[in-house]
Amino acid sequence: MQFINPEILYFLFLLIIPILIHLFQLQKFQKIAFTNVKLLKQIEQQTRKSSKLKKLLILLSRLLLLASLIIAFAQPYFSKDKINAKVETYIYLDNSLSMQAKGEKGELLQKAKSDLIESFNDKENSITIITNNKIYKDLQINQLKNELLKINYYPIKKDLKTVLLEIKSLQNKRINSLINTILISDFQNINSDFNSLNIDNKSYYIFVQTLPEKAQNISIDSVWLSEQNNETIKIKSKIRSHNIQIKNLSISIYNNDNLLGKATISLDKNKSEIIEFTLPNSNAIYGKISLNDNTLLFDNDLYFSLPKKEIKNVLAIGETNDFLSKIYNSKEFNFTSSIINKLDYSLIPNQNLIILNSLNSIPNSLIHILKNYIEKEGNLVVIPSKESDIASYNSFLSTLQIGRIIKVNNSKKIITTINYSHPFFKNVFQKEIVNFQYPIVNQSFISNLHQITSILQFDDKSDFISEKKFNNNKFYWISAPLGKDNSNFISSPLVVPVFYNFAIQNSNSKNLYLTVGKKNELIIKYDSNKDDVLHIKNKNSDFIPLQTKTPNHVRIQTDINPLIGGIYQITYKSNTIQNTAYNYDRKESELTYFPIDQLVKNIKNAKYFTSIKSAITNLNDQYIKHNLWQLFIIFALLFLGIEIVLQKFLKS
Repeated sequence: MQFINPEILYFLFLLIIPILIHLFQLQKFQKIAFTNVKLLKQIEQQTRKSSKLKKLLILLSRLLLLASLIIAFAQPYFSKDKINAKVETYIYLDNSLSMQAKGEKGELLQKAKSDLIESFNDKENSITIITNNKIYKDLQINQLKNELLKINYYPIKKDLKTVLLEIKSLQNKRINSLINTILISDFQNINSDFNSLNIDNKSYYIFVQTLPEKAQNISIDSVWLSEQNNETIKIKSKIRSHNIQIKNLSISIYNNDNLLGKATISLDKNKSEIIEFTLPNSNAIYGKISLNDNTLLFDNDLYFSLPKKEIKNVLAIGETNDFLSKIYNSKEFNFTSSIINKLDYSLIPNQNLIILNSLNSIPNSLIHILKNYIEKEGNLVVIPSKESDIASYNSFLSTLQIGRIIKVNNSKKIITTINYSHPFFKNVFQKEIVNFQYPIVNQSFISNLHQITSILQFDDKSDFISEKKFNNNKFYWISAPLGKDNSNFISSPLVVPVFYNFAIQNSNSKNLYLTVGKKNELIIKYDSNKDDVLHIKNKNSDFIPLQTKTPNHVRIQTDINPLIGGIYQITYKSNTIQNTAYNYDRKESELTYFPIDQLVKNIKNAKYFTSIKSAITNLNDQYIKHNLWQLFIIFALLFLGIEIVLQKFLKS
């Protein structure tokens, strides 16, 4: 039992007054002479006994009457919690993209907002709303309604552990408050270890799991460049089914708002299909692949950006570069050839590919420039000569931290193995060739290189051409001189696709889009001044990303911004330097959920609900007051009646 006015209970000390009056009554019995003494003694004893009993009963009734009145004025009540303590309510409202799914009465997020507005009516309680992107502290009921109406979808889903830590940090600032924590979400199985949640005993937890009426969805999972040549580009996209089977689903591809093509596919339940579009390789494409699905809207479109086909800059440094000039024709490449003594070092940062062809030694001045080039600018191919200075080459390889050349091998070798699984040969061969005219070399170099992958191998399984990655760029080592006096490789059919791919590997491997909410990095070729500031913008947003400048490049990093998927322009003032595409993370497309009801079974101070209204009703029941003052007024009247009866009918 609790009291609204407990200080009134101090008046119970007044009960001592009727007790003192009873103890110190000065009334005495008077003796009257009577002839029959024996009879009088019996009457005197009986009268005294009945008088004491009557007075004790009256005293007791008066004490109970007074005590009942005092307790009634203290306003006693029964409640599950201390209602006079301040109540703090923390609500996590999941506004992630998966809450676009539709329940029985519309989208899950909109229904949750509506139920919260209707359910809270206690103007005295303080409410804090936590969403994936904002915290609304200490809202009163009128503020709560206004802020709830403003909450919209946010593409970055907050981990539930992070939410609980945020709530705990807010609670630590409160003293002597009753804490209620309401977690409203669909509780997807994607980014939380629910079984290891830190549920303390300082708060009353309510888990409200809002689930769609049908956990079915179709999403565009990804898009990539599968093949590119002078005339055409082939774009592939993966379409996924989530717990639904569908036939004749229409998929469209756009360049800006212009429809480029359509295709139709059928999907089995929980399966995926890959669809291919062939586009002309002429102008830049700022594309979008689109489908119609009413379950979740955010994954119905996927944006991508393909820049206009650019002329690649290729620089060959060496004496004999005739075969290279035939491969790198003027339609696709800007080819420059130079001997080492007449090399213009200022050309190096602007190259997409540099080939060191049959140099006897590599000057120290060139080594450090090439190290910076391979780490930041483009691809590098090294072809030794028969008279190569091994010490000079090892100094170069050591600077790049690749390894070293061990010795010269003068025995004949045959190039027999093509690494068909390597991305280098993607779309080069229609099928694996078992027998072909094997190129030969008479002299080669045995080396010990680190973290490399094989592209072509000799018959003894040693590498003829190997690759090492440097960030987004690549270093290629050819272990044998390619002069006609040492090898017939430049006369074989392999030479054209190999050297062609040396120049285009970076462009084919570029991502067509970036992901909203993740750490992304872009390297843009742009000769910027020190004070130039680049913007990323589209029709609806404009922000300045984190950027680092080098003489010929700008490294751009984004994480939280942008928040909306689409095509964005990277600009300086009014000039567009490059376009890029951003898309929402596809993790939330899969509508699988954690069984929160099973988790809550093992937690004493937590309950599970599927309805927000039921959850709030349960919460309010914790603080319902069962008033008892009326009962004590009845007790007071009852004891008053008992005293009257005692005074009137009980004879002394």
